[in-house]
Amino acid sequence: MLREIKLLACLAGAIAPCFLMTARPASAADETFTVKQIISLPNGQSVGSFDIGFDDANIHTFAFADRTNKSVDLIDTNTNKVVKQLTANFAGVRANPGQASGPDGVLIVDQKEVWAGDAPSSCLTVAPFTCTHDSSIKVIDIKSGSTVAVLNTGGQRRADELCEDVGHEVVLMANDNPLDSFITFWSAETRGNAGPPTSDDGGNGSLGKIRFDGTDPRGKNITASGIEQCKHDPRTDKFYLNIPATGSDGSGPGVVVVISTEAPFKVEKVFTIPISTGCTGPAGMAIGPNHEILLGCGGTTSLIIDDRDGSIIASLPGATSDEAWYNPGDNQYFLATDLVLSVVDSTGVQDLPAPSANGSHVVAADMLRNQVYVPINNVAAEGGASHICRDHGGDDTKGCIAVFTAKNDDHCLAQGMPVLDHDDGDDPVFMRTRCSDDRRADRGDDDHDR
Repeated sequence: MLREIKLLACLAGAIAPCFLMTARPASAADETFTVKQIISLPNGQSVGSFDIGFDDANIHTFAFADRTNKSVDLIDTNTNKVVKQLTANFAGVRANPGQASGPDGVLIVDQKEVWAGDAPSSCLTVAPFTCTHDSSIKVIDIKSGSTVAVLNTGGQRRADELCEDVGHEVVLMANDNPLDSFITFWSAETRGNAGPPTSDDGGNGSLGKIRFDGTDPRGKNITASGIEQCKHDPRTDKFYLNIPATGSDGSGPGVVVVISTEAPFKVEKVFTIPISTGCTGPAGMAIGPNHEILLGCGGTTSLIIDDRDGSIIASLPGATSDEAWYNPGDNQYFLATDLVLSVVDSTGVQDLPAPSANGSHVVAADMLRNQVYVPINNVAAEGGASHICRDHGGDDTKGCIAVFTAKNDDHCLAQGMPVLDHDDGDDPVFMRTRCSDDRRADRGDDDHDR
C-alpha cells in the first residue's frame, strides 16, 4: 500500500523524481469489455449531439457535453444515474456554420467547477455565416449550478478541447477552426475577465496565447489544420497537444507539440508523426505509464510514443480513435471511434474491441470502479440501429450512455493520468487499490498489506 500512496502523491504533486516507479508487466490480452448497463437521460430527453466527456474519480462524477439539451450532464459513477444537468446559455446545436455548436470540451477543475468550451453567442444563418468574436469557456459551480465566469477566448468558432496542469493550476483551451487556430491559457485559480481580448497575448485576463496560423514564432510558425486533444504530463511538466495535419491545405503530416507550462508560453519541441506510420492524424491523446503517450489516430493505426523524444514505442493496427483515455485503475487505454471501442494494455497488447455505435467518439473511464463511459446517439442521429440502449432496458430512439466493464479486468494501480489530484491544489488525495493474488504474483510483489 505504501508504494501506491507514494506513487499517487508524486503524480498529484507533479514531482519528477518520483517517476522511477514502473508499472506492472502487461498480461496477455484477457479482458473483454461489454456493456454492463446503460444510463438514460431524465424526462425523456434524447442523446443526439454531444462532444467530449470527462471523469473525476475524486467526486465520483462523469461529465459530458450534451449539445442536444444545451447542458453538461453529470453522472454519479457510484449509482450510474444523472444527478444534474448544468446549463450556462450554451449555443446548443447549430446546423450552420460548422463548429459553432456547444458545449464542446469539458473539464472538472478542483472538484468543484465544470469548465466547458462554447461557441460564439450568435452567428448568421446564411452566407457568409459570420459569427461574433466571443467563443468562450463557461465556468459553472457544480454545487449551486450557477455560472461563475464566462471567459472570452476571442474566437469566431467554438472553444473546443481543454486540459489542465493541476500543479500550476493552468488550463489550456484550443480554438481549432481555421478561422481561429489558436490556444489560450487560463488560471484555474483567478480565471479571467469577460470581454473582448485587448492584446495578442490573450487580453481579457488570460495568461497567454499561441497562434498556429504560420505566423507565430511561439508556435514554431506551424500552420495547423485542426487542433485536437491535449494533456498535461507530470513526468515532464509540459503540455502535449495534437495537431492532426499541417500546412494551409492540410497535406502536411500531423505533429505533437510540447508546450511550456509557465508564461511566456511557447512550443518547445515538435514531434512529427509520419503518414507512413498509418496514423493520418493524431487526434485522441492519453498519458500512460513509463513515459508513454497514446495517440489515437485517423487512418489505420494508432501509436504509443515516448514523451521525451516522440519515438514510436508501439503501433496499434486497427485501433483508431477520435477521443482516447487511459485508466490507471486497470492499466488500459481506451480508444473511441464509430462503431468500436478499442481496448489496449499499456504495452500495446490489444484486447478484443467492444462494439459501440455510429458517432460514439467519446470515452472516459472511472479509475475507482473501472467503468468505461461511452455516449450512444439516438437512432435518428446515429444513422443506424446498434440496439445497445434497447438491449439494456433503454430506448434506441432516445439514446443513452453505455457503461462498459470487463469480468476479468485488472484492479491494480498503474502509473499514468488521470490521478486523484490535489484538493484545491493543496493536499494530495490518494487512491488505494487492492490487487488480486495472481496479479501480485505477476509483479513479483509480496506485499499482502493491500
